[in-house]
Amino acid sequence: MLYLIVRKLPLLYGIFGSKDDNLLYKIERSILGGVKIFQLRMKGAPREEIIKIGKNVKKLCEFFGVIFIVNDDPEIALLLQADGVHIGKDDADIAYVRKKIGNKILGVSCYDSIERAREAEGLGVDYVSMSSPFPSPTKKDKKIVPFETIKKAKDVLKIPLYVIGGINKDNVSLLLSKVKCGICAISGIYEGEDPFINAFEMREKILLYNEGSLTF
Repeated sequence: MLYLIVRKLPLLYGIFGSKDDNLLYKIERSILGGVKIFQLRMKGAPREEIIKIGKNVKKLCEFFGVIFIVNDDPEIALLLQADGVHIGKDDADIAYVRKKIGNKILGVSCYDSIERAREAEGLGVDYVSMSSPFPSPTKKDKKIVPFETIKKAKDVLKIPLYVIGGINKDNVSLLLSKVKCGICAISGIYEGEDPFINAFEMREKILLYNEGSLTF
């Protein structure tokens, strides 16, 4: 293990970036509802568009004191002066990204692999995510990861563990009753006209299962 600095991170993590005329409004409403770490995820969008939108998202997150993460691209994260970057298995090498971004936050998708999560922890990432505990509207072919696997990962990791995939205000309690973890949501927060209610209800349930705390 190179080093291990365990950061305190928020438990409710919003991810959004779909083509939407109300994108900034929806992000703001989710923040007011309880999102304290936000990832801009614009898969397949031109780099120039990501940067243009990212500048406004950065300002919004900065104003509300929310951690701002960029998906996939450490170069864009640095250009936007984001707080960090999140990468998957098909993106850049973990060790390379850690060196590239220095002390910024680095998150890694680990899917259903405890082995990948432990390896990422050893390479100095700040958090990992696992998926999917429920059928995912975003990735319909995603296989289900058992609660037992998530619980085992939580028990062996020292860094924060987020879970993503099909989580919404109606089923988040089921997950939290099995394992105390951070919650990531895309459609579970941003689907519909006003994400405030979705985020707020998830926030309240996180508080209930985490003894009044909204951070790891």
